[in-house]
Amino acid sequence: MNGYVRNKGLSWRHAMKRSIGPGHKISLDELYEQYGEKHGLEEGTPFVEWLRSIKLTDNSVWEIVYEDNTKNLEVDKATKERQMAEMVVPMVKKELEVADIVNMSVRTARVDLKKITDIKLLKYALTEANQLQHKDSLVRMLRKRIKDLEITRR
Repeated sequence: MNGYVRNKGLSWRHAMKRSIGPGHKISLDELYEQYGEKHGLEEGTPFVEWLRSIKLTDNSVWEIVYEDNTKNLEVDKATKERQMAEMVVPMVKKELEVADIVNMSVRTARVDLKKITDIKLLKYALTEANQLQHKDSLVRMLRKRIKDLEITRR
């Protein structure tokens, strides 16, 4: 097979039962001897697609180049990825609402309440949580956070 797998990352990676340095290339023939026959894969495109979808899924780290009849699959894959990236809508962060705080589990509240500084939002959440069952721990945590914020703002 005419092609190779290359580590595009900046650090050493462990994959395919070996350590692969940054920029290091491994021939597809060598990998086919190790995995292709063992898994009953056909040589060529089926093996390369198997590598791409099963073994080396992270495209930001691994570059798989296979030339089959002067057709470079890596170039085709890169253009498809670029087109898909252009169609992605950027993520917009949503403001927290009272219901979001009231529906938090205790485990997430321990982490997330430390980040909330809006006293008004916390007081509304406390009022809502007081009216619900099984929210005793959350109510105590909200009271403590409100108290801490009021002390720091004096």
